[in-house]
Amino acid sequence: MNDPSSPLDSVSARPGGRSARIRDAVHDAVREELAKNGYGALSHRTVAQRAGVDPATVYRRWPTRSRLTIDSLLAAARYAVPVPDTGAAAQDFELFLDSLTSALSEPRMLRLFHALSAAGGEAEGDLRDLLREFWSTRFEGAEDMVTRAVVRGELPGGADPRLVIEQLIAPTYFRALVTGDEIGGEFTRRCVRQAIAGAGA
Repeated sequence: MNDPSSPLDSVSARPGGRSARIRDAVHDAVREELAKNGYGALSHRTVAQRAGVDPATVYRRWPTRSRLTIDSLLAAARYAVPVPDTGAAAQDFELFLDSLTSALSEPRMLRLFHALSAAGGEAEGDLRDLLREFWSTRFEGAEDMVTRAVVRGELPGGADPRLVIEQLIAPTYFRALVTGDEIGGEFTRRCVRQAIAGAGA
C-alpha cells in the first residue's frame, strides 16, 4: 500500500476533471516505467497500458518520448519540491531543502532520480536535451528565491542565482544519490548557511 504522505502520492492526488485524471495517470505511469525499466525501455504503448488509457491519447498529447518524459518529471518536481516564498531567504532555502530531502527519502522518487542519474551518463540526442531541459527548468524556479532575496537586500546584488542554488542543493543530492549518509536538520541548516555565505563571497 502506498504511503499517503509520500511526495509522489501527493502528485497523483490532485483534483481535476477527466482530462486532468488522464494526464495524472499518464504522468504516474511514466515515472513508474522510468524507475522500473529506465528511459531506454520507455514507450508510449507501455505507458498507456500501465495508465489504462488508449495509446492514441498518449501519442496525441505527447507526440515524442522526450516530451512525455519531461512533462511527467516536471509535474513530479513541482509538487514534490515546491519553491517557497516566505519573505526570508534562509527560511525559503531551508523549506526548499526540507521538501527535497523528503522527496529523496521516498523510495519511488529516489529510484526515479537514480534512473535520471544513470541516464545522464549515457545521454545523447533527445535524452541529452530532455535532461538539460528538466534541470534548467527546475533551476529557473529555484533561482527565484535568490532573486527575491537580492531585491530585499538579504543577498548582494552580484549574487549568481544559479551558483547559489547549486551550492545549496548539491550536498543533499550527493548524500542521497552517492553516499547514502543521513540528511538531518542540522545538515540542512549548514547547507543554508554555506549557500548564503557563498552568495556574499
